[in-house]
Amino acid sequence: MKKAFFFITIIATSFVQSQKHAVEVFPNRYRLSWETVSMTDEPDLGFIGIGFDLFNLVSKSSTMYLGINSYAALSGIRPGLITLGMSTGWRKRILNKKLYLDFGAFIGGGGGGGAADGGGLILRPHVVLEKQVGKLGFRLGVSRIDFPSGAITGNQINFGIVLNGTNYFKVANSGIDSSTTTHSGFSKLRAAMVGTQYFNLKKGSAPTRPEVENGKVGLIGAQIERIINPNLYGILKINGALQGGADGYMSILLGAGGVLPVVSNRLNLEGRLLFGPSGGGAIESGGGATAQAEAGITVVFNKGYDLKLMVGKTFSPWGDFNANHIEISIGKSFDRLFPANLPKGTTEFEVSSSEYSVNHMAMAISNRTYFPPNKPRKDGELYQSYFNLLGFEVQKYIGERFSINGGTVWAYQGDYGAYAEGLLGATYYHPITRNWNLTIKGMFGAAGGGAIDLGSGLLFEYAVGLERKINKKWNLFINAGKIKPFSGNFTPYSVDFGIKFHINQLLKI
Repeated sequence: MKKAFFFITIIATSFVQSQKHAVEVFPNRYRLSWETVSMTDEPDLGFIGIGFDLFNLVSKSSTMYLGINSYAALSGIRPGLITLGMSTGWRKRILNKKLYLDFGAFIGGGGGGGAADGGGLILRPHVVLEKQVGKLGFRLGVSRIDFPSGAITGNQINFGIVLNGTNYFKVANSGIDSSTTTHSGFSKLRAAMVGTQYFNLKKGSAPTRPEVENGKVGLIGAQIERIINPNLYGILKINGALQGGADGYMSILLGAGGVLPVVSNRLNLEGRLLFGPSGGGAIESGGGATAQAEAGITVVFNKGYDLKLMVGKTFSPWGDFNANHIEISIGKSFDRLFPANLPKGTTEFEVSSSEYSVNHMAMAISNRTYFPPNKPRKDGELYQSYFNLLGFEVQKYIGERFSINGGTVWAYQGDYGAYAEGLLGATYYHPITRNWNLTIKGMFGAAGGGAIDLGSGLLFEYAVGLERKINKKWNLFINAGKIKPFSGNFTPYSVDFGIKFHINQLLKI
């Protein structure tokens, strides 16, 4: 009887422990910066930096970070000079608990605005001092922006601000003490697909593009909203042109929105203000700075889904770009695990699996090589035999066999520094062995820039590939595919190879 009781106790204890999710703390930060690059034959270029860094990815050392950043022109005469890439670095506390030294570097692709960006490759090392005040950090340092294959380069002083935060991801149980206190709490995040129509473009907004139809430009994009409280949220919105003859135009806008519930939280009134870089597609946005003001309604459905209809004005404060717009977005809100009162110094803890489900996602970084056809570009020159791009993708897994994907690629080598794509689609994973998957992928989206002939900018692509599991967090992959625009002659074959990091975010049930 004692033995039976002992085994029953062991089984019951194991069952109870199995109903817990092991969680690891990953510090993060949101970064904004400003610097001015001196130019010789034109006004100086002012660059805004927008980024997100995550610590503890490589090891449990909170000094190393990896992130995604964009540097884009806001002043000068190069609207649409926008880049995207990855950052890495080392941040170490010095002198006192609130002062840090940050050594880092950024590598990316992009260009635009008719700038001397060469193939689009951009490098930016930096050394920065950061003073923390609560969750905020104020930064001052030196940096170097360099387009190695172009003519934009300079050493400059940069300053900025960071907002420090935390992510909480499910991990394999790594020996957490069973006596660890269980913590709960959550924060809300909304992700959405968005379609925008610019209309009534002010005369002069696109003077070199008579093909802009009736002053209308259609955009497709994505946005993320971080809910601060029931009446306030922050927003990041990224758009690219796909209709109206302005292919190559894109915008990255940051801002805040307010919410006023009207009918039992099922119908809300909203207003928001945004600001950021935009340009390309002959849209005359001055130096690149663009503002947007809009208001509208939100209809909230079950299970966190909603529909937003917004109307407003988009304009450049120091340029000719001025348009009205209407915007429709379909989104879903998530309640993410976000403990309200986690004891200081906690790096791991547990939560009940009956309260949180696992949202399996992955972040992929890749190199893409295009092999274009032997045909003329928009400027009459023949496409080069190949060129390279840097790719980023977010994948939301649905079970083990499918994922929904959102991604972008940016040219960094060749003669297409202004070329970029924004893509949405899905991937199917077919197991071959324990560690290998065959992948089949389809994507569609908007692209433009670099004198590449894509008609209105709308395209789709398909690819097959192989994916190799390294461990529970990291995979390697290679894909081969084909690009097909809805119009235009850019129909290259593509080869991708890269690495991706798996993230298991816990969502409130």
